[in-house]
Amino acid sequence: SPALPRAIYGPIGDHRLLRREGYHALFAGTLIMKRPFSVTILLWLVLSLTGWGALRLVTTILWWRTLLEFASSPGPLYISVSGAFWLVTGIGLLWGIWQVKSWVRFALLGAGAGFTLWYWSDRLLLQTPHANWPFALAANLLLLIVISICIFLPATKTFFIKREAHDR
Repeated sequence: SPALPRAIYGPIGDHRLLRREGYHALFAGTLIMKRPFSVTILLWLVLSLTGWGALRLVTTILWWRTLLEFASSPGPLYISVSGAFWLVTGIGLLWGIWQVKSWVRFALLGAGAGFTLWYWSDRLLLQTPHANWPFALAANLLLLIVISICIFLPATKTFFIKREAHDR
């Protein structure tokens, strides 16, 4: 694994050298690695997933009786459980990104694939057909491509590997 700058272990020296190597000085003697833009994109995508799951769960709980009264399909239990699942999944991914765990890159791939599988299963099996399926398909594929590119960029890989190695 790549060695961290010598200044990590002692007083911070030349700030220009550290910035060129991808580090920021927080306090005297403390450094953090800059988060690449690709990781920021992944973070926003996970925040969106987490917020969506929370919104789905909370609104289902608040409108439970109305959903039962109008016999909505597939029912409030399914909607709330799926919302809770994506909320918990999102919180786990956020924690992994925040703690800069190397496994989170693969968990993001799994979550993207799992969300796609769940979304299309739900849409095709439980919902009434919608005319906007080409748009939904294109948007879903674009999202998967963005996630894959962000995960496999060298800057993202280096960010997670360097931080994991430093934390050991």
